[in-house]
Amino acid sequence: MKKINSFIPFVSICMLFSVLFACAEAPKKEADAEEVTEEVVAEETETMEEDNSFMLPSPIQIAAIFNRAGLEYESDLTNPVHNLSNYNTKTAKYLNFGIYSADLAYAVLNNQQQPAIDYLNSVRKLSEEIGMPGIFGSGELIESFEKNIGNQDTVLRILTTIKRRTDEYLAENSEESKEAIFFSAAWIEGMYLGANSASDQTKLTPKIIEQMTILDNVIKAVKSQNDDTMDITFLVDGLTEVLATFNGFEEVKMLENEDTEIEDITLTPEELNTLNEEITALRTKIING
Repeated sequence: MKKINSFIPFVSICMLFSVLFACAEAPKKEADAEEVTEEVVAEETETMEEDNSFMLPSPIQIAAIFNRAGLEYESDLTNPVHNLSNYNTKTAKYLNFGIYSADLAYAVLNNQQQPAIDYLNSVRKLSEEIGMPGIFGSGELIESFEKNIGNQDTVLRILTTIKRRTDEYLAENSEESKEAIFFSAAWIEGMYLGANSASDQTKLTPKIIEQMTILDNVIKAVKSQNDDTMDITFLVDGLTEVLATFNGFEEVKMLENEDTEIEDITLTPEELNTLNEEITALRTKIING
């Protein structure tokens, strides 16, 4: 069987990310939007280049990919902030840090101001409980976020700063592998939002298929973490099951043909529903704590 690319090529991700943010910032002048986008991409790129073993995009990038495909905000799909009190274990805190990070990016890119503030505060609280209070400093990032909530340029820069500080904290404490735990949950949430959206699925489905191409690397990255106090067996098993289901679909099997590319693949409504059911089941386990 022809090997599916295990990650979106790095240069392509950066180009795509730039285009997506330029399109997402319609209220700004085109030149200004492009300048801000290049700065955001540069910071994301620098972080990715520091540890490119698995080349995992950020929650912001995933949200932007679906946003560009027409994913509209639906408040009943995101993880309610009141669930925060249910996360009492280390595993639940780490995973839902990723879930809420994805919901935060989803809200920001859809200009949902109050939900964005609520999700930022949820991420902040979990970061403190995980032991990473420093990523928000003395509160200046929260204050700046709320003050500039109507300015998407500034808000995106703040989100990039939070991610950079998170990466720095993990690196300084030799816990880089934990980033895969955050990301895997963010990936699951992004896929869940895309698959369950009432938006035009004819545009969203190709992005869902595209995201499946990085799942093998997501699984490898999650397995690389070595904290015995983290109970992630269900996560690895769930992601592996999703990947096996996807690889078992008839058109995906056609990748054995050297002339078939991932862009040529389509899924039937039944296959999409099966994939969605497995993603939703795994996501439910995570948000239930």
